[in-house]
Amino acid sequence: MNYFVNLIWKLSCVRHWRKYQLAKTDVFQAQQNILFNIIRQNENTRFGKDHSFSSIDSIDKFFIQVPISEYDDYINDIKDIGSGHDSILTKETVNLFEPTSGSTSATKLIPYTKGLKKDFQRGIGPWIFDLFSNRPDLMSGSAYWSVSPVPDISHPNSKKVPVGFEHDTNYLGGLTHGLLSRIMAVPNEVKLIKDIESFRYVTLLFLLARTDLKIISVWHPTFLTLLFDQLMDDFSALLTDINNHDINPPKPIDLTLKKRLIQQLKISPDRIHELNQLEDLNIGSIWPALSLVSCWSDGPSTLFLKSLKQKYLHQIEIQGKGLIATEGLISFPLFNYEWPALSINSHFFEFIPDGSPSETVLAHELELNKQYEVVLTTSGGLYRYKLRDIIEVMGFDEGVPLFRFVGKAGYISDLFGEKLSDGFVSDVVNQVLQESGLSSHFCLVAPEQTNGTYRYFLYLNIQDQDSINLKLLGDRLDLQLRKNYHYDYCRQLGQLKGTKIKMVSDRAMKYFVEAKHQKGTKLGDIKTKILTKSMGWSDILLKGP
Repeated sequence: MNYFVNLIWKLSCVRHWRKYQLAKTDVFQAQQNILFNIIRQNENTRFGKDHSFSSIDSIDKFFIQVPISEYDDYINDIKDIGSGHDSILTKETVNLFEPTSGSTSATKLIPYTKGLKKDFQRGIGPWIFDLFSNRPDLMSGSAYWSVSPVPDISHPNSKKVPVGFEHDTNYLGGLTHGLLSRIMAVPNEVKLIKDIESFRYVTLLFLLARTDLKIISVWHPTFLTLLFDQLMDDFSALLTDINNHDINPPKPIDLTLKKRLIQQLKISPDRIHELNQLEDLNIGSIWPALSLVSCWSDGPSTLFLKSLKQKYLHQIEIQGKGLIATEGLISFPLFNYEWPALSINSHFFEFIPDGSPSETVLAHELELNKQYEVVLTTSGGLYRYKLRDIIEVMGFDEGVPLFRFVGKAGYISDLFGEKLSDGFVSDVVNQVLQESGLSSHFCLVAPEQTNGTYRYFLYLNIQDQDSINLKLLGDRLDLQLRKNYHYDYCRQLGQLKGTKIKMVSDRAMKYFVEAKHQKGTKLGDIKTKILTKSMGWSDILLKGP
C-alpha cells in the first residue's frame, strides 16, 4: 500500500517537475509570466487600483509603480481583511492568517489564499518527484511530516478571518486526505495536544508503531533531538502503552481525543514483539528502515544539525530542506546538487545585492558567490516584499541559481527559529524595567548554553540590587518576549528555557568593548545593542575585576 500511494504522489508531481525543467531554460520568461499572472488577477483589488496594475506592461513599469515593501506597509490592509473586507490585496478570498514573528512587532499576520497554496505546491512538487526518482526505495515506507502542536492564537487585527495553521501535508498536493493518512506515520489530530511533553509522547507512540518508517521531515534539527531525548527517557512507559494498546502521556489529554487516537493507533503483533526484544536503544535499531531525515541544514541550524547527527542519526542520510518561510517557498533541495534550487515557478523573485540600499536584480542576473536579500511578490498579496533572508549563490542548475541560507537581514538572534530582533527586544527590556521602576547602566540580552540547555540572559548593572527579585524580573521579561510567536513556540518545544537575569559590575561596559575590540571590531564601530546573537558573554561580563 505504501508504494502504491507514494507512486500516485510521485506521478501527481510530474507536471511540476516538467514545468521546472522548462523554466530553467529561460528563467527570465518564467519569472515574467508569474509576475504578469499575479498583476492581471489582482488589478481590480484596492492595492491593484492604488498602484495602477492595469497599466503595467513590463517589469520595469512594475518597479516604478510598486515600491519595495515591508510588513508595516500592509498593517492597514491586514486590519481591513481581518474585518471581513474583500479584494484588498488579492481577488481571491483570504482563508486564514498564518502568524510569524516581526522585526518591529511581536507577530505578523500573513494572508493565505488558494493561490498561495498553489505557489507552495509548485515548489514542493519538483522536490518530491526528484526525491522519489533518486531514492525509489523510500516509496515503500511511511513518513513523519512535522505534525506540530497548535498554540492558542488570537490577534486584534483579525475578527472575521481565522488565525492559525494549516497542516504541513495540506501543501503537499496530489493526494486526498484518505490516501495521505495511509503513509503518514502520525495523524494530524496529534497537533491538538497542548502540553508539549504529552504531544511528544503521543507522537512517539505512533512513530514506534511503524516498523516501515523511512522518512522524517521536520524543521529545526532540535525538534528531532528533543523528541528523541524524550524517547530515551520514556521508552519504558511507551512500551507499556504499546503492550496495552493504550495512551497515557505525562499529562492527561482530552478523553474524546484520546479515544479517537487509540482507534488510529495500529500496532501489529510482530512490531510489538520487535520492540519488546530490543536490547540496544538506538534510532537504527528502533527504526531499521529509516534512511532519510529532512530538516534545516544551513545558517544558524548547522551547529544543531551536527549535534543531532552525532547523538542520534549517525549513518542516516540528511537532506537540507531549502529555504521555506511563512510568506513563501524560496528554494527546494535536489539530489544531484549540494545546494537547493530557487523555486522559480512559485513566486516572482527580486534580490537586493549586498551593500545596495534598494536596487534589485532578477533571478537570471544573480552572480556566483555573491550575497543577496530576497524580495517576494506572491499570490497571497505581498508585493515586492522584503523577506529579510540573506542568501549566497553557490552554483546553478542551468539558469536556476542554487544557494545557501546565510541568515536574517538586520540584527536578528535566531538559534532555533525564535527570530528575536534588536528592536523588539529593546522595547521589551525597556518596558519591563520601566514597569518595575528600575534603571540600568548596562543592558545586554544574549543566548547562553548551560548544561546542555539554551536560554537568553539579560545582563544588568543596577546600583540598588537588594530589593530586586531576580526570578520575578526574569519571568516578566520571558512573558513579554513570548508575545513574539516564534520565541513562544521555541519555549513550548523546550528548545529554549525561560529567561534569567544576571547582575554585572560597573566594569561590564569595559569588558564588552574590550571583547568586541579583540574580535577585530574598530573601537569607533562598536555599538552597544541590547541584543547580541553571540554566546559566551557570561564568562566575559562576570569575570572578576
